[in-house]
Amino acid sequence: MRFFRPCLAALVATFALAHPVHAGMNADTKYTERGHADFDTFLQLLNPYGTWSKIDGRWAYTPTNHAAPYTNGRWLYTEYGWYWKGARPESWATEHYGFWKRGDNKIWSWYPGPFWLPETIEMRRTADYIGWRSGEVDDAGGFVESPLDRYTKFDEWSFVTLAQFANPITPALLAKPDVTREQLEDSTDCRHTYFTYRVIDRPGPHPADLARWAQDGGMLAPMTIEEKARALALKPPAKPVDTSPAARMTGTNGPALLGAADTDDPDADKRQVKYWVTMSLPTFWTPPPADAAPDQLYLFRPDMYQDQDGIERRITLWFDPHARVALKDVLNESATAGKPSDSSPTAATGSAAPAVPAVPAETEAAPGGNPFSSPLDEPFHAGKVGSPAHAASSSAATNNAPNGPAPTGLK
Repeated sequence: MRFFRPCLAALVATFALAHPVHAGMNADTKYTERGHADFDTFLQLLNPYGTWSKIDGRWAYTPTNHAAPYTNGRWLYTEYGWYWKGARPESWATEHYGFWKRGDNKIWSWYPGPFWLPETIEMRRTADYIGWRSGEVDDAGGFVESPLDRYTKFDEWSFVTLAQFANPITPALLAKPDVTREQLEDSTDCRHTYFTYRVIDRPGPHPADLARWAQDGGMLAPMTIEEKARALALKPPAKPVDTSPAARMTGTNGPALLGAADTDDPDADKRQVKYWVTMSLPTFWTPPPADAAPDQLYLFRPDMYQDQDGIERRITLWFDPHARVALKDVLNESATAGKPSDSSPTAATGSAAPAVPAVPAETEAAPGGNPFSSPLDEPFHAGKVGSPAHAASSSAATNNAPNGPAPTGLK
């Protein structure tokens, strides 16, 4: 799987030039730009639904229900390609930042990362099924695991029929293990070509090939009457139909942007699809505007203030607040003991808890409210050193054994 981060900004700019601005965009332009967030916001929102532990020396988040990723939600086609809209309360973060990895204990854990992506999976397809799997990736988005590891772990793959792919997906709809193994062995890499200001290779099937199965119409954004008329007027060019298995499995045909420049290739598939336009909510608790256009998809997808190392530090400080030692305390202890104070997380003492604000009187939704407030804000009780609560956090922070005991942490 390859990611196309460098071209996303140019793609959005081209889209803006080729398309009229919706009324919803004119009403409030704050939704067209992505905000920034501290990873503490992610911790606050995720902690009720899972626990943190260190696996192979890196912080990982494990949902309490041990659910597999990308198995409860649906696929939508956006200007970024296939976007996974998860139905679980933590999906907005765990299925769009970082990656998932399953341990030898058969439990999936999420490893956070600083970059938002519409999905972090690899797709494969047969004539009748489409499958996907999340795996560890490097900073460039390339898979760390070898092909042998990725394609022999058939029980880590999720396969559904073409009709199911175009509609809401639940774990109950996933193919059974024997079918999954058979489909994975017969599958090929599933990609399609996207025509815009240039040709872009994207993961996943051609959305026009699945449109007839989208029973609720949610896979593609709704068209206006004018757009439907234009789409019907642009018929695909006449060309021989390739019915070979390879042609059905690779999904090489690509849609063109509505209103985009024509391509010089006379054999290019010029079928057009209406995709969802992604908009950015300034906070997790901000509702979409009342005048939102019907083809706009509002998401909380902030850029991180922290890089990968910064995210690791934020998690460590959240669960080990004793590492936050004021300079005056360090100097006082040094003068008393006659030697420098050890303020490392394992040697710190005291019962200070992380600074989590109490519920404010106003919220962001109220006029003049605090945009950093949260309905989930509540005091954080870490417990004193030696207490069961503190022992649990210390155990989680020092558990470096791969696939060790079930992850533990403070919520």
